[in-house]
Amino acid sequence: MLLDYETLRVIWWLLLGVLLVGFAIMDGFDLGVGILLPFVSKSDQERRVVINTVGPVWEGNQVWFVLGGGAVFAAWPFVYAVSFSGFYFAMFIVLLALILRPVAFKYRSKIDDPRWKQTCDWALFISGFVPSLIFGVAIGNVLQGVPFHFDENLRSFYTGNFFGLLNPFALLCGLVSVSMLMLQGSTYLAVKTEANVQRLSIYAARISSVIFIILFAIAGLWVMHKLSGYLIAKPMLHNGFSNPLHKTVIREIGAWIHNYSQYAWTITAPVTGFLGALVALLFVKRCSKVAFVASSLSIVGVIATVGASMFP
Repeated sequence: MLLDYETLRVIWWLLLGVLLVGFAIMDGFDLGVGILLPFVSKSDQERRVVINTVGPVWEGNQVWFVLGGGAVFAAWPFVYAVSFSGFYFAMFIVLLALILRPVAFKYRSKIDDPRWKQTCDWALFISGFVPSLIFGVAIGNVLQGVPFHFDENLRSFYTGNFFGLLNPFALLCGLVSVSMLMLQGSTYLAVKTEANVQRLSIYAARISSVIFIILFAIAGLWVMHKLSGYLIAKPMLHNGFSNPLHKTVIREIGAWIHNYSQYAWTITAPVTGFLGALVALLFVKRCSKVAFVASSLSIVGVIATVGASMFP
């Protein structure tokens, strides 16, 4: 074997991080534009302008989502089995919301009726808001842990329910996700549009960045002082086959920040998340391209924060 298991696990962890970052940056501005569509455009012509900014790219950007799911299946089949079966109803809602997007994009102009176009516009809002929220809720539940068990054949069975996923911390993470992608979408619109749409997009970027900074800080304090995380209690076999029953973990408050005290350089992840949003707030009017790059870096910081916290 060219690479040992330990090296392969690190490579796959980094690859999954890259795919999640790619999805959040590229498809993130599509979702953010959908959320902002009813609010940054007043006339039908302005809404057509907003839709045209993502029209040529939204289909290609969804490939990141498919690749991310494939990476989880290839590297951690147990995680894939638990998440895609346990979160089945949540995934169904996400897919249902995403199905609205091509319908609204393709058929909005087929009927010259203001009510039909308004319906399509709100469908695009739903297709942006719902996935953004549920993706964040999913991350929040991953950090908390969800109830499941293995049988004698190591088949996983989720024992919770959909409404159990909608707990306070998970909803907070969902709002962090929504505000983060709204910032990404608004800075993108500030680059791609002009006149009234650009003005309203700049205003939306400022609001989104402030909300994101506040919510991200609250989530960080919650993780440090209230949330129970997991630590591996005894040495595990890094270079062997993956078997969840070969690991012993303990649960304690603040366990997810253990890596930050052990590896000081990891603090750059949350710092990047905060600084990116702050730079976007300060530069969105003066140089919208800088703001978009800063917003993208903020996304990198947020995802790297979760990845650094959970890396075993």
